[in-house]
Amino acid sequence: MKNQNFGDNRDLLKFDLVYQILNKGLVKQFNYIPMLTPDIPQKEEPHFCRHEATGGTANQVLMSFLDNSIINETRNISQLTEFFHKQGFKANIYALNKFFTHINRQSYFKDIPNTDLAGSLILVDPDKGLEERVSNDGNLLYSDLQQLYERIEENSYLMFTQRFPENLFSEYLEMRTAEIQDLIPGTQPISLDDLDTIIFFLTKSKSLESRLLQLLKEYTQKYVKK
Repeated sequence: MKNQNFGDNRDLLKFDLVYQILNKGLVKQFNYIPMLTPDIPQKEEPHFCRHEATGGTANQVLMSFLDNSIINETRNISQLTEFFHKQGFKANIYALNKFFTHINRQSYFKDIPNTDLAGSLILVDPDKGLEERVSNDGNLLYSDLQQLYERIEENSYLMFTQRFPENLFSEYLEMRTAEIQDLIPGTQPISLDDLDTIIFFLTKSKSLESRLLQLLKEYTQKYVKK
């Protein structure tokens, strides 16, 4: 995650999903693990034309909050805590003032408090997603994911983002899902995608799994483009 991208349509989708899960009472709190990396020079502005958004546009409170961060040039993930608190939700951002690097990878994940992993929706948000072949600052490794999954409580969701490669969609999603199942035994990944980003969920609870599947079914139906 980079602060310069905060508020784009990818954020509208993923934070609306967080909002809906909290609003339905599936978990008690939201814990954000941003894997924050420094801003870099860009040739063009990130996507935030809302008519191109694939989800979250019905959530006027969230969309207005994200729009204001862009308009006022205050794009920063630190605003999320106050936003969710104002909506009556408990939220926390891990390592807010620390950039994630491959060098500090082990300590970064090891130092996440156990209290953040109980009764929570835990969103891990790398720049690109899972990537075992190239270990850099923007990637989440399967070993990171496995360690987190082993630590979460039965009453939690582990949520993480994955970017699609160009022109690879259904076959890529199937490949990633199979890899997660193979490398993290016992998992049944749940996913939602918009042909740009995949949002994966893992849980140890059949009850939470069932409730999430119902929520995602309703969510997908709501935002299917006619």
